[in-house]
Amino acid sequence: METRSNRYIIGIWLVILAAWILFVFHLSSQSFDQQTIRPKLQAWIGKEQLIRLLPDLSITYLGKTIEAKTNPYHFVEFIFRKSAHLFVYAMLGAIWFMLLRVVMKGRLLAPAMLSLLAAVTLAALDERNQLTSLNRTGNRMDVVVDFTGACIGIAVCLLLLAMVKLLYRKGRSR
Repeated sequence: METRSNRYIIGIWLVILAAWILFVFHLSSQSFDQQTIRPKLQAWIGKEQLIRLLPDLSITYLGKTIEAKTNPYHFVEFIFRKSAHLFVYAMLGAIWFMLLRVVMKGRLLAPAMLSLLAAVTLAALDERNQLTSLNRTGNRMDVVVDFTGACIGIAVCLLLLAMVKLLYRKGRSR
């Protein structure tokens, strides 16, 4: 039987989840020009200075090579965008996991698996949505990046829950 406080906690997590999903789709509905950080980067730091700061590194993604020294603004924006994917989906995975953990009364494996499934589904829909946005492309590799982010978010939750449990046990044994 669900308690009144459990329903309240579930309600809070549902509101947080809905807001985060809306945020994800808001971002994927923006055009490339609305999201690019290159103009701000160019105003903030000169190309030669940025080249000196970056390592001599190249990344191949979807068959294209992005070189830090040759195209520094593109390189920084690429790293920024992929990091944003990881963060956004880490948060999504964590929120979904915490919600399902309350719904499933403290279980861990089922909420983790269902959260990953939900995150991958949303990531695929997100990439599909990008296809309808101006100057944007959706691709399957970003779904893999998003899945990785969700895994990280859930892993962080599991780690924090284990630490809290350990601290609680230590406090009780005194």
